[in-house]
Amino acid sequence: MERLGILGGTYDPIHEGHLRLATAVAGRLKLDRVLFLPALNPPHKRCRHFAPPEDRLAMVRLAVAPYPDFYASDLEYERGGLSYTYDLVRLLQERRPDADLYVIIGEDSLEQLHTWYRAEDLLRLARFVVAARPGYDARKGLAALERAFGPWVRGRVLLEEVPETALSSTEIRSRVAQGLPIRGMVPLAVEQYIQ
Repeated sequence: MERLGILGGTYDPIHEGHLRLATAVAGRLKLDRVLFLPALNPPHKRCRHFAPPEDRLAMVRLAVAPYPDFYASDLEYERGGLSYTYDLVRLLQERRPDADLYVIIGEDSLEQLHTWYRAEDLLRLARFVVAARPGYDARKGLAALERAFGPWVRGRVLLEEVPETALSSTEIRSRVAQGLPIRGMVPLAVEQYIQ
């Protein structure tokens, strides 16, 4: 049975932190592959303007090219509409019915997971791999999930110690806007694409 990691995001732009996270989780959980899925229209970030979808997807493709088990997917773009994780996981489940699905998120997202679209159904379809993020506490997110759906959710959430990174796409965009270097924050091919 294939063990498939799912790492979604706006990727505006993708950075080294995303790649370190995927590498660490794939190694610890023995994932066969990790799909990087740039969101077309993330419902939780609807008021922000993003780089065009084709540019974000191009940067993800450049970033994952050196990794044999990482794949950039345009599934969200093909699907259209709002980028709900539940819809994406259902579609992946239909296309790969024998796969074990692992949605990779940070602790910051865990605190909001109980509010996600069809969160309870989503937790039944896929396991969530939660990576530590500076300034967050996974216990708060787990407690919120348990209050919302019951104690069974603990078996659907895996807390993983992975190398923390303070990188953020927001900081990278700010540095680009100010004409500051981003070397080492993003893969070289992504840096060249941005330039």
